[in-house]
Amino acid sequence: MSFTYTVNKRSANRISYRILGSVFFLIAVLQFVTMLKGFIKHPMLTMMFMLLLGAYGLYLIYSSFRQSAYDITYRFDDEGLTVTHRYGVTHYDFEQIEFVTMVLADEAGLFPILNVKAGRRAYVIPFTMKGELCARIYNFVNERIPHKDNEESDIEIPEKYRNAENHEHTSETTDKSATDQSDEV
Repeated sequence: MSFTYTVNKRSANRISYRILGSVFFLIAVLQFVTMLKGFIKHPMLTMMFMLLLGAYGLYLIYSSFRQSAYDITYRFDDEGLTVTHRYGVTHYDFEQIEFVTMVLADEAGLFPILNVKAGRRAYVIPFTMKGELCARIYNFVNERIPHKDNEESDIEIPEKYRNAENHEHTSETTDKSATDQSDEV
């Protein structure tokens, strides 16, 4: 059995980060030029403002190129977790996954989040309106990762998600962004 889930990101967000970061950096450069020309009355305050604004602009530009700013596909199968992102493919065995937690952000369970800590990376996977799929993936991974002293997780899963792995596949899990693929014959 394997689960594949894709988190889609909009390119408009990356473009707006780059434009806003460039504007902040340009304002900082213009402030520096006016300071060199001698038109500034308080050069120390201007320099602090310029450095903060320029650094924030560069941070926005840099963060628009991070791995999580692009589409990411997560594949959970019997071999472990495979993360396909813009910069390549990363594979983690179940021994490398330190923990997995399921967070329910609201009482209705409409916005569940799966936190997976694997190696040095922590993946936060949002499952908007797909709580049953999130619970199935959580149960699938939690059964396979080694727990310290063979303890089970103490997370309390709501009743409607408790036996999610026993339910039939629904159309909710077969759309373009999330598929549940069974390898059984």
